[in-house]
Amino acid sequence: MDSKSSACVSSNELPTEPASDQQPSNSGFCLTFSFFPTIAFFYLTYNFGLAAYRSRTNPWDLAFIISCYLELILLFLCLKKHENLTSDSPNEQRDRLKVVVWILCTLFTFTFAWRISQIMPWYLNVIIWGMSASVILVGFYFFFLFKDDDAQLTNKYSKLNSHDTEENGLCKLSPEEKV
Repeated sequence: MDSKSSACVSSNELPTEPASDQQPSNSGFCLTFSFFPTIAFFYLTYNFGLAAYRSRTNPWDLAFIISCYLELILLFLCLKKHENLTSDSPNEQRDRLKVVVWILCTLFTFTFAWRISQIMPWYLNVIIWGMSASVILVGFYFFFLFKDDDAQLTNKYSKLNSHDTEENGLCKLSPEEKV
């Protein structure tokens, strides 16, 4: 008997011990991986400190740097809070978190639009502010107005989601169309 077949366990020979004892622990990798956000945070803070030091004589540049740093930190805190939510968390908490994230993203987008518009001519400012407003409005639509029913209705008419119509023979895609 080769080693592959001897390593297999039949269904009546399954151990009665819990499965968690049988599986190898990946705690070393998870412990190492948890340091990456901390390192990224310190790198972001270090760069913020350097940029703030360089722009200490110009209050508008300093205000831009401080506001961007605070907005990023608040967005990361919201991301951490979202990761800590469980499946049985109340919907009000999720909705409040969505509102806060949308407001922070709006503020972040307008902060960068304001900064870029300072160095652009007026006709490009119109484009910059128009693009910023469109990004914010599309974000608002997908955060608050777009429902799963709309996605299912869209997928119903999509050629790419045709698994149920292929069985009926109504919509068969050629190999070129599938690519």
